[in-house]
Amino acid sequence: MKKNRELIISFKNLSLEEHHYDFEIGDAFFESYEFLDVHEGRVRLSVDLEKEASLMVLLFHFDGRVILSCDRCLENYSQNLTGNFRLIVKFAEKFEEVSDELITLPHEESQVDLRQYIYEYINLMIPIKRVHPDDENGNSTCQAEMLDRLEKLSEHIDDPRWDALKKIGIK
Repeated sequence: MKKNRELIISFKNLSLEEHHYDFEIGDAFFESYEFLDVHEGRVRLSVDLEKEASLMVLLFHFDGRVILSCDRCLENYSQNLTGNFRLIVKFAEKFEEVSDELITLPHEESQVDLRQYIYEYINLMIPIKRVHPDDENGNSTCQAEMLDRLEKLSEHIDDPRWDALKKIGIK
């Protein structure tokens, strides 16, 4: 993974109040993670960091679009991504991920690297079933040729295990 220094927040000299950061997540970020299923994209990220004496609260606000492969027709399509996440950072003796929302950093640490959390949050916003959205009439916008091929394939599949259920009227 390539380093992107822009996604690291130095908090050592910040005053005890709220601070705001804006980031642009683009193709370079997506390319640096080989297991992220995003082909390209542009996502705006704003982070509100509230620094207190013994902890920090980071609120992430994502808004943008990414290009994904459709699970049905294999063509690329554009997917909206919007979401809000919270990360609480407490100070302790060592780094530890206590829960999904809580981590501890060593007292001597002076910055927090957001890259891994951004990667995880983007993964959470990507739908499990990735298909082209339907049009305003409820029709699929997938590639028509591929849908026809899938339809023909599904017509020819005959599974004898279901024959008994078909006889009693269950489909």
